[in-house]
Amino acid sequence: MPLYEYEAKTLNGETLKGTVEAGDETAVIDILRQRNYYPVNIKLCREELNIELSFLNRIKLKDIAIFCRQFSFILTAGINILKALELVKEQTENKRLKKILEKTFEDVQRGKTLSEAMGSHKHFPDMLVNMVAVGETSGTLDTVMMRMAAYYDKEHKQRQKVKQALTYPAVVSVFAFVVVLVLVVKVLPIFTSMFEQFPNAVIPVQTRIIMGISNVIIEKWWLIIIITAALVSTIKFYSKTEEGAYFFDNIKIKFPAFGKMYSKVVVSRFARTFGMLTASGVPLIQSVSICADVVGNKVYGKVLKDMRAELEKGLSVGQILQKEKLFPSMITQMIIIGEESGTLEDILDKTADYYDGEIETATAQLTSMLEPVIVIFLSIVVGFIVVSIIMPIFEMYNTIGLQ
Repeated sequence: MPLYEYEAKTLNGETLKGTVEAGDETAVIDILRQRNYYPVNIKLCREELNIELSFLNRIKLKDIAIFCRQFSFILTAGINILKALELVKEQTENKRLKKILEKTFEDVQRGKTLSEAMGSHKHFPDMLVNMVAVGETSGTLDTVMMRMAAYYDKEHKQRQKVKQALTYPAVVSVFAFVVVLVLVVKVLPIFTSMFEQFPNAVIPVQTRIIMGISNVIIEKWWLIIIITAALVSTIKFYSKTEEGAYFFDNIKIKFPAFGKMYSKVVVSRFARTFGMLTASGVPLIQSVSICADVVGNKVYGKVLKDMRAELEKGLSVGQILQKEKLFPSMITQMIIIGEESGTLEDILDKTADYYDGEIETATAQLTSMLEPVIVIFLSIVVGFIVVSIIMPIFEMYNTIGLQ
């Protein structure tokens, strides 16, 4: 739908400027009049490219946390939802979020509920939309938004810690790859041309292998790029299918060293989400269904989705998870204790904090383990290349000396 810029006057004579999506100028005028605005100037915005990279199309968790906190504070002050949206929109620094909030504001003006308006924009997480609907129904939207702010704050901090811990190994790995590539592509050909001047020289097998790899990279680099691009595209396409996503998520869990840390991240996310949903009064079956989509792993998600039938039979969450070997015994025991004592949300929140600490320790251990492994691997590869170059040189010197 075309986007129009408008300039209008309010009943108080105030001049307003903004944008609105409509079929034509007549529809824009109708929309403005419904808002008790008197249009002064309307013009069609220039057509902009709607092609956006997927990673640019997402709003960061930090921005969502700030939005939830600001919205909660404003609602607590007794301001209605529509005015709260307008105030938050003006305070938002993220340009993409500002545009989305402007559209959300317009949808609410047209009569939609806040959850319906937010749900029509795919940028808001489904969990946030569901929680807003719960807050609207129960009349506790300000409390719900504050809980969501705390939830997304913790999620953001957890992800940042993992990213920071893995940044150094990633940088060292890239550096190692570049060093090896320079040796193979730039340095090795110099010695290869020298070896060719001595056709009778004995060249070891490992040297021939390195020389072959070097020739393939130099002469067939375009083929390597095509094969790599095709392989990456195939993996990416397969990972988006239900079967592929399950397959790769299962690998993440079982991957040596990394798998344990990743599992703790998923379990921590489940504990925090489930505890927050329970505290907000969301029905148990709905809470489990939301957790299945939020945990970010298809293997854990399938276990949670399969719980629905047993929950309908009257079994508790703790009893069901106790049968599953996927979830650690600690969290299942804590859930059972929480269900029996009626303090499930508090226990889950503390359990999530415990796993956050475990994740921090695990990431530090993983980083300290990866650093020497990468250095040793780089040393072996570079050493192998250097030895492969030096050995034929010694052979040639020996041959020349004997002559």
